[in-house]
Amino acid sequence: MDKPHCRFLQSRLITAGALLLVCYTSVLQAANANTEEEAPVELTISAAVLYDKIYGAWLGQLAGNIYGLPHENLYVEEPGPDAFPYGYDYRDIPFYPQHFGSGSMTGVMRAMGGAFSDDDTDIEYVYLNLMEKHGIEPTYAQIKAAWLHHVRNWVWIANRAALGLMAYGYSPPETGSKHNNAHWFQIDPQLVNEIWAVTAPGMVDYAAAKSAWGARISNDGWGIEPTIHYGAMYAAAFFESDIARLIDIGTAALPEGSRFTKTVEDMKRLYAAHPTDWRAARQAMAHKYYHQAEYKTIWNANLNGAAAILALLYGQGDIQRTLDLACAMGFDADNQAATLIGLLGVVHGRSGIPDDLLMPIEGWSEPFNDRYVNRSRFGLPSDSLKNIAARSVAQAEAVIMANGGKKTEVNGAVRYTVNATADFTPPLELASEPVQHLNMTDKVNRTYYAGGRAPVWRIVDGALPPGLQFDSGRLSGSPTEPGVYAVRVMAEDAGQQVEQTFAFHVHGKNLALSAEHVIAPDVEEGTDTILLRDGQKMAAENVRTVPTSDASVVSFGYEWDTQKNINTLVIVGGNMSNDGGWFTSMTADYLSVSGEWLPVPGLRIEPEPDLGNSEFYHPPYATYALTFDVVTTTSMRLRGLSGGSGGLRYVSLSEFAVYGPE
Repeated sequence: MDKPHCRFLQSRLITAGALLLVCYTSVLQAANANTEEEAPVELTISAAVLYDKIYGAWLGQLAGNIYGLPHENLYVEEPGPDAFPYGYDYRDIPFYPQHFGSGSMTGVMRAMGGAFSDDDTDIEYVYLNLMEKHGIEPTYAQIKAAWLHHVRNWVWIANRAALGLMAYGYSPPETGSKHNNAHWFQIDPQLVNEIWAVTAPGMVDYAAAKSAWGARISNDGWGIEPTIHYGAMYAAAFFESDIARLIDIGTAALPEGSRFTKTVEDMKRLYAAHPTDWRAARQAMAHKYYHQAEYKTIWNANLNGAAAILALLYGQGDIQRTLDLACAMGFDADNQAATLIGLLGVVHGRSGIPDDLLMPIEGWSEPFNDRYVNRSRFGLPSDSLKNIAARSVAQAEAVIMANGGKKTEVNGAVRYTVNATADFTPPLELASEPVQHLNMTDKVNRTYYAGGRAPVWRIVDGALPPGLQFDSGRLSGSPTEPGVYAVRVMAEDAGQQVEQTFAFHVHGKNLALSAEHVIAPDVEEGTDTILLRDGQKMAAENVRTVPTSDASVVSFGYEWDTQKNINTLVIVGGNMSNDGGWFTSMTADYLSVSGEWLPVPGLRIEPEPDLGNSEFYHPPYATYALTFDVVTTTSMRLRGLSGGSGGLRYVSLSEFAVYGPE
């Protein structure tokens, strides 16, 4: 795991205003600059100020999320109108009636009796509960269990794919790996991981690394970089109020040569070139990072990160202006609004957030009526916002104390001393995964995750497929013999040991390649059924059946001129949409010598598929093996009912392989 490094140095953090809140009790000495272990840099913050800033973070995120919802995904080709302030009930734009029934956010808040959960705050609410249950550094396995229990709807793109992959059998970070999650580059981790930095005040290295670790639940590669940047800024914002310096602190936390570093510097150049014309800067940003993007989606992580940096630069720390700009920059606007106003909530505290944003309903005397209504995460109660802030402070105290900090009390006033140079080491654990299906001669080159700092690996039981080698967590080579294999692997670090079993099914000759005819239903115009056997499991194009309003029986298969002995079908699903793409039943038939289609005997499906019609548990590009007693036939088919909703029931497949006895 790459660990970004950002040293929380005095010259970068201390401003005249911040001096009232922070002092150094020790500093790095020049003579120690090149020693292996640096002397800790210590910052102090009062318990009252810590609470005020954490409370401000929650309030800011809620204000930004709710204020930004009417603008979500709306401004793409052009930015939003320069008619600030928009307000909670800005009505000069269309809205999404499927969400709330109208564009009146005050109406929704009035009906809810307070603020309400959405995807910008509800996963963090899950994580807060998880920290309370398991400690400040929960494991990926614990996070997976929490997601599968609490997250039953209300997730999209990369988060939805991650949830489906968890249900399928993977645990993080495999759920975010670009080899499994087709949406690894999307915005998702930027809106659900601020909690790790909010509970790590002043601990920039720790917050950046923990944010990266959290981001890998759903994302990979440069898709996690804006999350790292936000994490560093949030941690620094407890002691730094200058926007330009906060942005630079975030950039310093990024891996060397990162894509988002270049993006941030580009946004700074645009701001310098158009200091009074945010619309011109936005248009230049959209042209390069949307229209010319390698992955052109309105939810691209890098694109939305760029929009946020522009909003920060042109907002110059003013909460209302930054909020309106975050919405007007467009794309997935409410996410930027929530994250940025949460950041400024840390900078300014509760008192710095305008009352008209916090108490928009007549009769409310507390921010959002001191109410967080959990409408989206199963099994968690609603709560007082002040209590959520107090609970978060308790976790921040635990993080401070566990990382070399101190708590003192003088005349009844509590203060915390923070070790600003603390770093985050992920819990030692091995990710789980379903059986991996391989063809002979497939080239394998993957690195397994173990967490820890410098784990030592070894195989303790079982045997790898011949042709594969395992060294220091890296699996490489090409399998040479078919069969089913399993190995038990151990990773050891700092006196701890963890074990995990990994299974492989190596297949022989793919009989689909020699079939003379493909059996396929009506498919979307332009779809080439050769895609079913081209060996490309995560290709941009999949075979998709024509959508129907009701479930219909869909069949895929092959025909041969001569009889074949067959006992295995392996299918790889396509890139599921929000509305369909999956099977809601699955079986296999063979053509008998009498010309009759018969069900295969002894059918087993591994892993067991979710055949429900919920869109939340069908991961993209998932592999399923259908095994059965050997049949001799000239034709095989996979058959099932199409899944989906909203008149878009269809099936999507990327690969369909056929094998005989090995």
